[in-house]
Amino acid sequence: MPIKGVTEVVRLPRLGKIRLGIKKENASGVPYPSQTDHFVCPVEVKKVFGEKPRDLRIMFPTEDQTQWASQYLRCYSASRGLVCRGDGETAVAKIDIRTGEIANKDSIETEMREITCNPAKCAYYQKVQCRRVMNLQFLLPDCPGFGVYQLDTSSFYSIVNVNSSLELIRGTCGRLSMIPLSLKLVAQEVQPEGTKKTVRVLSMTAPYSLVEIQKYAQIPPGQVLLLPPPDNEVPDDLFPAEILGKEEAPKTVMGVDKELVLLWDRVKSKVWQMGILNSQITNWFQKNCNLELNLYDLDLLTPPTRIKAEHLERFLKTLDRQSDQT
Repeated sequence: MPIKGVTEVVRLPRLGKIRLGIKKENASGVPYPSQTDHFVCPVEVKKVFGEKPRDLRIMFPTEDQTQWASQYLRCYSASRGLVCRGDGETAVAKIDIRTGEIANKDSIETEMREITCNPAKCAYYQKVQCRRVMNLQFLLPDCPGFGVYQLDTSSFYSIVNVNSSLELIRGTCGRLSMIPLSLKLVAQEVQPEGTKKTVRVLSMTAPYSLVEIQKYAQIPPGQVLLLPPPDNEVPDDLFPAEILGKEEAPKTVMGVDKELVLLWDRVKSKVWQMGILNSQITNWFQKNCNLELNLYDLDLLTPPTRIKAEHLERFLKTLDRQSDQT
């Protein structure tokens, strides 16, 4: 029988954090956050998306947006971590029972208490000890490991951009879970307090046209990340070389030249990393090779017979040039 409060709790492990900046030090040696024009990623993510990626291919694991896009006004203490979380009207805070104030390092007895949340009158908010925070958690299907990565932002524009995109995607697809999306860090001109300036903000799009993404949404969530078909290599733990005898390695895979298969794999990886659209692939191959090829063909283990090595080499060079320009 299930254990109430335990059995129904399911948590994906957090594999790491992706940041929007780095720490620097001023002339006095005091550290301060400095925004970057790229995502600051763990090593395993850099291996897939590059040293300074501005575009990540992501998926959200469930339909419950509150699980992976938590957004509150949050107040932190160096000694106690999160001490208050509110929505602009009410908040739940860790209160010092003796003073009635939010707990600090000297507090001995504390309790969680519901209080009024008003940023305009909150001393902690005015001192920037409290600020709006979105904790965005997502899958990176191209990276190793089973779990989520977390990205935190306090940018008003980033939070609005993400929320607006989620509404559009839900309205278009009828769901949010396991839809391939592109999370980007882009330049946006803003005008806080009447002064124009350009900042880097989050932007979320689908790497497909609306028609294509609606078709993709028809695939049940559980079938989106299907395992690849079994490879044709000999399982050497079951069939050791002593039994099979020594043979020269074949020069083809499933009747296709090995070099062509390697080129095909490089193209597929590059297309997913860069979020290349179906229309871009179709137009390029039609214009440059007079061939029909689309995004769905890239699901094949080996390239269609009409595709030659020179076609893939030219396409890779085009992608490399485009990647260098972004």
